[in-house]
Amino acid sequence: MVGLQWKRRARVMLTLLSASVCLVMLIFCIWWPSVTDLIEVEKCPACYGVSLCPAITRGLLTVDTFGSVAGFVNILGSKNVLFGMLGNQKVVLKKLGHAKELVNLDSIICEEANLGSSCHVNEAIWQQGDLIHSIRQHVANQGGGLLLCPTVVNMDHLLSNVFYKNKDIGVKVLHANIWTSIMINPEPLLLQVLPEQDGWPVAKYLGACGRVVVEEYAGEMLTSYHNAPWLQRANFAYQLLIAAHNFTDSHPLFGFYLTDISADNIALDSHGRLRFVDLENVIIVDRNAPVEDRPLSWNVPHVSETYDCDGCFAFSAQAICSHSRSDHNFYAVCQHLLGPLAAPDMIPGGLLHDTPPAHAHIVELVRECSEPRDPSGRFRAAHKLTILLAEVLQKHSYSV
Repeated sequence: MVGLQWKRRARVMLTLLSASVCLVMLIFCIWWPSVTDLIEVEKCPACYGVSLCPAITRGLLTVDTFGSVAGFVNILGSKNVLFGMLGNQKVVLKKLGHAKELVNLDSIICEEANLGSSCHVNEAIWQQGDLIHSIRQHVANQGGGLLLCPTVVNMDHLLSNVFYKNKDIGVKVLHANIWTSIMINPEPLLLQVLPEQDGWPVAKYLGACGRVVVEEYAGEMLTSYHNAPWLQRANFAYQLLIAAHNFTDSHPLFGFYLTDISADNIALDSHGRLRFVDLENVIIVDRNAPVEDRPLSWNVPHVSETYDCDGCFAFSAQAICSHSRSDHNFYAVCQHLLGPLAAPDMIPGGLLHDTPPAHAHIVELVRECSEPRDPSGRFRAAHKLTILLAEVLQKHSYSV
């Protein structure tokens, strides 16, 4: 009798659970935004651009309703990141900011134009004054996620790729698009400054329509590989060190220092190639700044301070901007991704946890790169670690 009652209760609970799931899915399907709801193209040119609008008009861009739990979580959390398809290509759709941030931007535009409830941002944007001057002020003071230092005199050189890729757009409209991105999130600009097609380890930028940008889906997050075979993780560590070097030194004019490096902002594509998928917070050092704008410490490499706490990613923007070259990217990779001080809630023990005893020297170099014993030690340790990882990977037939 007891067994029969238990089975009845189980059936009732299963029925209620199934009904609840169906109800949630139905509500979710009805509530899930369409592409046309997301883009807010009527607010252009106070938007990110219109290059993908023709594809949307033809119905080529669709939002994936049930394809990703992450998409559901992001919508609930107002992160405004969704997954979808552009033709046969899996993509990520980004509003680039929380709903409140976008509403605040509209308020700023309307207040600057001295317009009340009748304000239309697509018209009010033209009353913001000199947009290029506003952009320069914003990036000089890191009003958003991008800081250009120690001066902004070469900002046009920084954005030359953006101007070239959008040369068919009217100059004033393009300035409005750039201003909007700078105010909310500079990521689409940086993805054009450092394009994936040129070998930069970032997501491929596909375009924008209204207040949505579309990027190629870059793969699963690095956090998903925490317990992958050690050699596979060693390959990822090697790629991270190469990326740190490239962001620091490979651009002919600027150094790019990422200030939000974490395992959930890095993805691995289907070929195992590493991609940084969140470029909202970046310090850009103009290595060719005019002599009169260079601080006294300009020619001395900057050494990032080490903080003895798990997952603490602390840095000084002023210090980075006072030197033509910084070890910040290596500090971020070694201490906050590879070694035992990595964020315990994301990648406990670091990416290179449980390193085989035969590779103990790798552990020593990670420690030295993370917490160097002398000022130039981090650069040297990162260089040696990169070479040693390459040798280990080549020995096991990995392509590097």
